[in-house]
Amino acid sequence: MGGKLTSWNGRVYQQNGPGIRRSWPDGALDTDYVINPPYVSPLQGGDYHVYSDGRILLSGVHVLSDSIRGYEGLHCLCWLSNTGYLDTTAHHRTCSGSLDVFSPLLNGQFIGSLGTSPNTASWDGQPTSNILRFDADGALDTTFVTNVWWGEAFAYWPLPDGRVYAGGHFRITGILDTLQLVRFLPDGSLDPMFNNYLNFAPGELDGSSPGPTCIHPLDAGRLIVTGGFQWVNGQQRGGICVVDTNGNLLNDYFNASGGGSYLYQGLSTGTVRGIIPAATNDGWYIWGSYHGYDDGTNNDTLQRMVSRLYGLNVGLGEDQDPQMQVTAHPNPGGNHIRFNGLAHGGPVQVGVIDARGVLVMGTEVQPNEGLDVSGLLPGLYVIVLNVRDSSVLRIKWVKE
Repeated sequence: MGGKLTSWNGRVYQQNGPGIRRSWPDGALDTDYVINPPYVSPLQGGDYHVYSDGRILLSGVHVLSDSIRGYEGLHCLCWLSNTGYLDTTAHHRTCSGSLDVFSPLLNGQFIGSLGTSPNTASWDGQPTSNILRFDADGALDTTFVTNVWWGEAFAYWPLPDGRVYAGGHFRITGILDTLQLVRFLPDGSLDPMFNNYLNFAPGELDGSSPGPTCIHPLDAGRLIVTGGFQWVNGQQRGGICVVDTNGNLLNDYFNASGGGSYLYQGLSTGTVRGIIPAATNDGWYIWGSYHGYDDGTNNDTLQRMVSRLYGLNVGLGEDQDPQMQVTAHPNPGGNHIRFNGLAHGGPVQVGVIDARGVLVMGTEVQPNEGLDVSGLLPGLYVIVLNVRDSSVLRIKWVKE
């Protein structure tokens, strides 16, 4: 399941084969969380999401045996309590194949990708696309239609206006090319203002998926994309590149070999799996499967698997209309945030992004209300606010 770790309330959720376990920071298992609960038999791992109260939304393929409530057989999306038991109040979902990767959106929905045979995607028995959007309760959002009939997405980055970047390798009805980095409009169609046809090629890497595995904004106009590729549009990149928000490959960073390949069981492999900003705000960390690192100036043959990069513009900068100065108070703060400067009116969409670049909360608040962040660990966060006039505000906030 990829070794995903998620912090919650002083503890850490971990992918445990096809299931989930929870431990304390010193590695000791949290015995308040049941690894093998009744009614759930994990079969194939997928992805998971942790809610602020510690509940788990688990994907993949899992056998449920809750005959009393009618949930039996294979399910691809199910809810667990914060003690690990099957949530008996939730409506667990079925699909063709498996739900392999999914990501929260800023409005409380989720976007995900099905691993299934071509042209066979379905959700709760209803035909759909391989890349789909579902509501907070798991119901299929039929207003979002991507027409992806083959392949999967492995990385997403949502925008406050409902558009979303997706990276992987997949095919769309009516388009001959295999697409690898696209931007979907809120209805699921391709955004014509974005170059959806960048070509990520593995080169000499055997057995590597060339599609992006991580998408992270560098600043308001640029994205960092990582994955198992050696070339982007014929230019060497070594698993990491920068594109602008129109989808054009840029040469200002990562114009050399990047993460070098290495031999694994006789195969030449290599990938930069992901990138996150350092919590100290003075660099970035990359990780993956590579041997040596060449940034175009220095070639460090001793780099392995995890590296720290300097010289990039770090994190999501503040991006506010000078007519609207909104602050998060207190900052640094504790378990509750209030926003000063928001005009009174309708609700405001709020997204909270942690230091890994992961969207950890997505909700709506009224201008005169605050935000409960008691489920977040201490650290640096970026709060994204989407207000009624479509202004997008980004505020750096620290939880003590």
